[in-house]
Amino acid sequence: MEKQRIVSVEDELTNATLMDFPVHCVYRTTSLEQPTFHTHRGYELYLCVQGEGHFIVGERMHVLGAGTFTVIKPMALHRSRPHQNTPFHRYILAVERSFLEQLVVEDRECWMTIRQWLPDAENDSIHSQLNTQQILRLQEILAQLEWETKRKQPCYPIIVKSLLLQLFAQLGRYQIKSPEVVQVRNDVEKQMVEGILSYMMEHYDESLSAEKLCGHFHVSRSYFFRIFKQYTGVTMNEFLVSIRMTKAKDLLQGTDLPITEIAGNVGIQDVSHFCNTFKRLTGMTPSRYRALEP
Repeated sequence: MEKQRIVSVEDELTNATLMDFPVHCVYRTTSLEQPTFHTHRGYELYLCVQGEGHFIVGERMHVLGAGTFTVIKPMALHRSRPHQNTPFHRYILAVERSFLEQLVVEDRECWMTIRQWLPDAENDSIHSQLNTQQILRLQEILAQLEWETKRKQPCYPIIVKSLLLQLFAQLGRYQIKSPEVVQVRNDVEKQMVEGILSYMMEHYDESLSAEKLCGHFHVSRSYFFRIFKQYTGVTMNEFLVSIRMTKAKDLLQGTDLPITEIAGNVGIQDVSHFCNTFKRLTGMTPSRYRALEP
């Protein structure tokens, strides 16, 4: 049997960067897609400036195109999949959760403006389409944020806070109500994949197999494997491992449950297999991860 390739599901580089300073902004022009689903501990704001593709966040598949703006909540599994061999330009802004909340701790009106652009408890992301003028204004602010967070000139933390407030103030002007969601075009295969992702995220703690999923969705194995890999870029088992390890991290740092019980709660009955998989993913044992500051 071919040994399954295990890859990291937590973006440790982003986490380390946010520990150094709670805001990180970068402009990228490479068309390379992310190698796997991953999570990190800050909010991610993702502005596509040029290019096409789709962005999977949790169970949702969003369209990527010029002016699409996606906000992803902390520790939500996500992966961008731009179309290959075409220019793909985007700004990626990561903000540590507590920093964002403390930014407006004494200003309820300001917090309400920001809050409408953050995913609620029921959703992993907010996805919107901006017009040309809105894109240009956001690009100006994001370019300044990138410069300040890279150069770290005197007083840059104050300027970064000011720019973040400007960013959300502009967004508040664009939408008085909740942001308008960009719907993926009506496509049977995409709807099928979203349904499979949703089912796996709800039943990750059960014994899941390709046969069980094919039976539930009434599709053949060949069709199931083809569309899942085509739209997500990973295998069913790789996605399932990503979900289980992300849930395990939440339990390790959010509860006092024994590691054996946590393994069972995420659908892995062999605690040795759980510990080995966790270490391959994170580079540390579950006990060491639990000892880290959240």
